[in-house]
Amino acid sequence: MAAIVVVLSAGHATAQSDQTYVTLERPAEVLGMPGLSIDLTTPATRRYALVIGNGAYLHAPPLANAVADARLVASVLKQSGYIVQEYEDLDRRGFEAALRRMIADTGKGSEIVIYYAGHGVQIGNSNRLIPVDAEIDSIYDLPFETVSLSSLLSIAGARSRSLVVILDSCRDNPFPDRGAIVGLDAIPQELRTGFAAQDSPVNSLIVFSTSPGAVALDGQGANSPFTEALYNAAIAAPDAPLDSLLKDVRRRVYSVTGGRQVPWESSSLVETVSFDSDPSTPGFQNVLAADAVPGAEATGASLALSLPLDRKVRVGTALRDTAAQPMAAITVTRPPQYGRLELTSGETTRGLVPLTQMTEGVENLVYSNSQPELSALAMTVPAITDEFTVASDGKAQTVQLTLNVDPCDYQAGDHLDPDGVGVARYPNEIDVDAALAACEAAVAREPTNGRFHYELGRVHLALLNLDAAEAEFTLAREYGHTRAWHALGMLVIAREQITAGAARTRAPEEALALLAMGVDQGDPYAYHSLGQQLLELADDPALKRQGFDLLSRSLEVGHTFSMNTLGYYFLQEGTDHYEPERGLRYVQESAARGDIYGYDNMGWVMLNGAGGVARDPKAALDWFQKASEGGHPRSPTSIGRMYFNGDLGAPDFAEAVKWYDEGLSRGDAWGGANGAWVIAQQTPAGLTLGDAVARAAKAMVLRDAEAAASAQQLIDRLPSNALDMGAQVMMHELGSDIVPDGAFGPASEAALAALGEKFSTTFPVDRKERLNELARLYWAANPFPVIVF
Repeated sequence: MAAIVVVLSAGHATAQSDQTYVTLERPAEVLGMPGLSIDLTTPATRRYALVIGNGAYLHAPPLANAVADARLVASVLKQSGYIVQEYEDLDRRGFEAALRRMIADTGKGSEIVIYYAGHGVQIGNSNRLIPVDAEIDSIYDLPFETVSLSSLLSIAGARSRSLVVILDSCRDNPFPDRGAIVGLDAIPQELRTGFAAQDSPVNSLIVFSTSPGAVALDGQGANSPFTEALYNAAIAAPDAPLDSLLKDVRRRVYSVTGGRQVPWESSSLVETVSFDSDPSTPGFQNVLAADAVPGAEATGASLALSLPLDRKVRVGTALRDTAAQPMAAITVTRPPQYGRLELTSGETTRGLVPLTQMTEGVENLVYSNSQPELSALAMTVPAITDEFTVASDGKAQTVQLTLNVDPCDYQAGDHLDPDGVGVARYPNEIDVDAALAACEAAVAREPTNGRFHYELGRVHLALLNLDAAEAEFTLAREYGHTRAWHALGMLVIAREQITAGAARTRAPEEALALLAMGVDQGDPYAYHSLGQQLLELADDPALKRQGFDLLSRSLEVGHTFSMNTLGYYFLQEGTDHYEPERGLRYVQESAARGDIYGYDNMGWVMLNGAGGVARDPKAALDWFQKASEGGHPRSPTSIGRMYFNGDLGAPDFAEAVKWYDEGLSRGDAWGGANGAWVIAQQTPAGLTLGDAVARAAKAMVLRDAEAAASAQQLIDRLPSNALDMGAQVMMHELGSDIVPDGAFGPASEAALAALGEKFSTTFPVDRKERLNELARLYWAANPFPVIVF
């Protein structure tokens, strides 16, 4: 989290007066970020809890009471008005999904509580939570088999106003005598029992069930001594500030365990946090309807609601307007299967306790979709369905809910978008014509909806309308859409790539500042993009470590882009960070999740026998083809090389040129340089030296110094008539009615002048400079898709 300043305001001076916290402020000049101000005198806009109980371990000793502990804590939080996402026996990918759900469910005004019961270990200064499927056989397994507590704190801290993390997880080390690498440096360290001391972000509290390095006891009953003490203390004094409540917990645990266990905490709270449900908050004076369910008469009737899918769907208003009889007060007797019902009043949202009667009317009832993110391409119809049951006036009625995906969300929703609706496409999956019409209509209908502006910006980016994309991303940012910061940063980079090619260089400071703002907002894409820039392109070792930490944070939510970046980084031979087995582990994880860059990296591994893998050209071709079919910009060139080198049998130069051309069309300069050399040296049927020159010229103006130098070397070796023919080839591709013959006479001069008028330029007399200008015009007229770089 960025630097934060607490602004204090004092009342009238008296002997007993004390300063009072009024606002939590972050100055606007910090990292160029917008100012942040939280009014500490108002309640949090959302009380959100992530509760996890892991007991059924596959490769570690089971924990008999972890699930029961989690259920007990969840019951307290639900009664206190928290929106509770409750999970039992989460594996590694389940953890990823839970963290993605938390990102989507929370924001800067949220009060977040995270409770975890299960195995945990420390390694060096890092604390790790253990999913139920964790199996640590290699020193490189840790990032994929465990969850970093530091990353969890960073992710939640970026999305919260206040954060409380409670860890009942310091049992015996489930992986004794095992070591692992936890940081950027390749230094294996031993997994140890307990947790190390942990710093907490500003306005947060971390509670450990026992002291650093010590073991927490399971106890003799259904619950652990710590969780039982926490539950009893919270029930006895729900309105007590947490810091005083925890003193009581410490006393109880110390007494029950005979002094063998002492709970521990690290606090940076600047406001009071308690488990009190705050019944004074308008709209939440709800009472438990003890007789509502048993006494409700089942009518067998159902009520069908068809509503637009949104971040929050006001089902209460629809119920009130659709029901045959007025519903002044209702009880939810059966919750939704896939989503949640919540209560919203003004800017404040609270969880709905099951069997709670809403005495102030149903208009405060909202539905929140909590399904995993869906691929738009995998949906048979652009809608999701759910149902729940309500009782009113003694009669129960099933509500059959159909939520229709807005065409803009369906055509251009983004992956891992903190403010999305959970329907997504990758950039190369966008149908630009349908998406443009849908998102223009959505923006016209809801001009202040930042999500629609962002998605329209994605469409313009796919169409390479960069100015229009920037305008929409800017509006999305103004209307509070988190992902817009990342989009604007990447747009700065795209403006360089659009005519310079796919080769990556250090981004301008403007782009880095925008990406940093996305990190501050808790956007996984910003974690990845800024982390990649720092790890790969920064010179300062401290910045490289920061980049690694950001990429690792992105990996915690299953972001495959970061797996690919780290895999490639550790697979670079001849560097001081070449760790082939480590790099291969990252690449395999990405490919297992269906990422085209993971496919491409696996193709490279199989072709070269990298990371200790046996060389297998046929398997490499399969991986490269899968990547190319998905739109990878460099996989076609890799396939071209295989055909040229004879990796699949006898060399096939015509097939090689075909694949090189596909790579060049996607902005890969090596596709042009390699294709040019093959044509010049092997003259496949139907191709001329002019075709070689045209490809070389196109490669020369792209941003890849080595490929451009190779292309320049070829052009320097060819005769003048070949250069003239190459110019004619590109002139023909730009619309000139001319036959490339290498004789650059009056007709060619006239055609060149016409092109100059068409593109408002003048052409140099020098042949090579003329080729460069024609190549630049070619890319301006035929831009490649920067969206997949």
